Amino acid sequence: MKKIIAISLFAATLIATPLLAEHEHDGHGCPAPKNRTVEELFAAACEHKIPQHACDECRYELGLVKLDASLICSDGKTGGLIKVEPVAKRAAQTLLSMNGEIALNENALAHIAPRVSGIVRAVHAEQGSRVEQGAVLFEIESPELGRAVGAYRKNKALAALALKNLEREKALAEKKISPEGDRVEAQMKYDEYRIEWETAANELAVMGLDTAAITEITSDRHAGKPGTLPARAPLAGTVVERRVTTGEAVETSGERMVVANLSTVWVWMSVYEQDLSRLLGESKKGAPRVQVTTLAFPDRTFEGKIDLIGAVVDEEDRTVKVRATLKNPDGLLRPGMFCAANAVFETQEQVVAVPKNALMADEGKHFVFRMIRDGFALRTDVEPGRVFVDSVEIKDGLSEGEKIVTEGAFVCKSDVLRAKMGAGCAD
Repeated sequence: MKKIIAISLFAATLIATPLLAEHEHDGHGCPAPKNRTVEELFAAACEHKIPQHACDECRYELGLVKLDASLICSDGKTGGLIKVEPVAKRAAQTLLSMNGEIALNENALAHIAPRVSGIVRAVHAEQGSRVEQGAVLFEIESPELGRAVGAYRKNKALAALALKNLEREKALAEKKISPEGDRVEAQMKYDEYRIEWETAANELAVMGLDTAAITEITSDRHAGKPGTLPARAPLAGTVVERRVTTGEAVETSGERMVVANLSTVWVWMSVYEQDLSRLLGESKKGAPRVQVTTLAFPDRTFEGKIDLIGAVVDEEDRTVKVRATLKNPDGLLRPGMFCAANAVFETQEQVVAVPKNALMADEGKHFVFRMIRDGFALRTDVEPGRVFVDSVEIKDGLSEGEKIVTEGAFVCKSDVLRAKMGAGCAD
């Protein structure tokens, strides 16, 4: 009986040996990925009797991705789907996390209030509409404007007559026909009307009219017409507030519209009292970077610089207000949005790190795609370390100067993981 059992075990071992050997392959009869040299990778052959790196059906089993030169963007070139860059040492970073709120950039907005009292005759801009600098927002019909125009026209005409009289008295005085006193009196009268004319012009300018507008509104063809004053946008931007309607009586007190340039916004953040010393210390080296994310756009990071650290500690929550200016060219950031922010502090420590987009993961393993020959990228396992704002420390698996795929790595990952979808040289 013992002999029969021994013979059975021996036979089972013989049967199992090819199966165990097969596990050293990928299950399709092709060698499984191992830590091979470049020469070994390009010397390996698959069951199709061709070099495996050249086999479109089973190249992925080596962790190799073949990249057409037209897809690669490197050495400052643009336009490619795949970006390749050398691995470099970067300054290690520390972060200071804060919460904040997006607000209007008060250095890039204007409050528009009526320059004269009167009746609103037309409104040309709606809330949310884009306006150019100098665009008419609304118009006010104003008796005050009418009186100012009348004073301008009257004193302009009187000054013109006084000037003619002055020139005549000068000519008579030179010929000793008229006494010098008449010339002096004519000069004084002209100066009086001229000053009154200039005063009327200044009053119109204070109402918001430029030289061309004053010339137009005081011309003879406007004589007898009601004075209508346009309220213009002092800057290009978006109408973020409107509190004016046609037919409404308005006074000079109180704003009626707010126009804001939203290409930049402020973010107000709160830093705890115990972190203030650290922030102040970093600010002495220069304006600290800040990166902001919002619930509305979780995949977008908006970057700016801290330009103001408050001088007062809030008594309730023991925080100090901190302000940064963010670029907002697409207008995605809206005042009132809550956000999370990280102040980024550079350290003196230099470490090997790669952009976040370059680092891939699958089943708990982290890897990058390293260029090993023109047109070929190899999945290379790495050990990540600290996570920075826009990069990840690599503790093992890469050396400085090696070229890796930094953008488009997901395309490479999709190619080498085809085995999970049943592809391979056995198909």
